Amino acid sequence: MLPSDETLSKLINCLYEAAGDPGLWNPFLQRLAQITRAEYAGLVSHYADVHAISHSWEIDPEMVRLHGEYYHLVDIWSQRGGSLPSGTVLTSQSLCPLAELKTTEVYNDCLVRFDVAHGLFVIVENNALSGASVSLFRSSSSPEFEANTEEILCLLAGHLKQAFILYGKFSDLKAKSAGLETALDMHPTGIILLGRTGQVVLMNRAASALVLEGDGLIATRIGLRAERSTESLLLQKTIRESASTSNGHGISAGGMMLISRRARPPLQIRVSPIRNSPIASQAVAAIVFVTDPLQRPRPTQDVLRVRFGLTPAEGRVALLLSDGHAPRKIANMIGITDNTVRSQIKSIFSKTGVKRQGELIRLLLNHSALANPGERAAL
Repeated sequence: MLPSDETLSKLINCLYEAAGDPGLWNPFLQRLAQITRAEYAGLVSHYADVHAISHSWEIDPEMVRLHGEYYHLVDIWSQRGGSLPSGTVLTSQSLCPLAELKTTEVYNDCLVRFDVAHGLFVIVENNALSGASVSLFRSSSSPEFEANTEEILCLLAGHLKQAFILYGKFSDLKAKSAGLETALDMHPTGIILLGRTGQVVLMNRAASALVLEGDGLIATRIGLRAERSTESLLLQKTIRESASTSNGHGISAGGMMLISRRARPPLQIRVSPIRNSPIASQAVAAIVFVTDPLQRPRPTQDVLRVRFGLTPAEGRVALLLSDGHAPRKIANMIGITDNTVRSQIKSIFSKTGVKRQGELIRLLLNHSALANPGERAAL
């Protein structure tokens, strides 16, 4: 049986608080473990050769140390789950049946020692450079995780991804400058903080510049609007639902959308709930990231090749699609036939696992952090 909406709302609220304050990850893990009847919980992250249980609840510190120093290298759960996309939820049994697990080094030399037998995992982030997952565990005297418990993590998957993106952005801002507002103004992405009723609390320099252009996105006294009425209604709805989540009355993870401009590719908008923002002194309930595809860093051809297996020609078309161009216009821009473009788009969608242009834009936006700062992938 799933927890009530009120219980889920409090859990999600706790998650977004952790996005702004790393010290609150452990209370979130504790609350999640109690709801799912897990006995241990951890946030596992890795970057390059560094692999660690960075935050945990009830996991023995000695296990944290040993796993980081060696056992992650022979952890069959990590090995088999390492190539799965973000948002995936799965049990340890689906990765490796318990009978097989009992023949492995990690089980006999580590998991048995700390009485870990069953796991439930959600992959929060997984790209060419880094990854993160939330892991729940039960002991050998407890049953495997049930299907309804998996469903709880499926409901949380989008929120976990949003919270981890916020966590990374705030950590980056803190590292860049002691004055967070100064660091915010140095960030190339437009960032807008909104209050509990959707009013604008703070905009960085990049967002202000885009709003001042008066092309597509509008900032009014009562909040953000779009020039096109249908887009404006969707933007307001997404902001309202995100703020409701932050205020403890909803479970929406926000979302992404495009805001049309008159003669340029559309602005790419990501709206997310937020709690305990380290940037603004006023209470905020939603954060909006505004990306201009003509200015943003994009994944390099090497990233597209390594991460998705795209050829140089497919990478070029994928980047033009992510800029909002229609297939026929792309064919005219690079001097190939419509049929060739359609064939390449079909291959791009197959390799990246998306079904439409908007999904590809969101996917490449998530991977834009893999481009070098200030670098623009060549067409």
